[in-house]
Amino acid sequence: MPIELLLVAILTTYRLTLLVSKEAGPFDLFGKFRGWVGVKFDQYSKPYATNQFAEMILCPFCLSVWMGLGVTICLVVAHVLGADTILFYVLLPLALSGLSIFLFKWTGV
Repeated sequence: MPIELLLVAILTTYRLTLLVSKEAGPFDLFGKFRGWVGVKFDQYSKPYATNQFAEMILCPFCLSVWMGLGVTICLVVAHVLGADTILFYVLLPLALSGLSIFLFKWTGV
C-alpha cells in the first residue's frame, strides 16, 4: 500500500469519527442519527447516552475503531477491484478536511 493512501485513510478515519460523534453534518444528518440511536441532551445541552450503542457513538476513541474498520474494508475492496486510485480521490476531500481540523486543534488558532 502506498504511504499516500495510508495517510489519506488515517485522516479520513479521523474526519469521519469527528463528524459522526460530534458534528451535526449537512442537514443535521449526523445530529438526527445520534438522536435516533439514543443520544439525549441534559438541561445544560450536554449529550448523554441512553444505551450502549449511543455510548459508542459519543466516544470518539471507541468510534474511531469502527470507522477505521470501515475505511479498511473500503481499502481492501478497492485493492481487489483494482480501484485504489479511485478510492484515493474519493477519500481525499475527507482527508484534507481532517488534516485541516487537526491542524486547527493542534495550533489552537
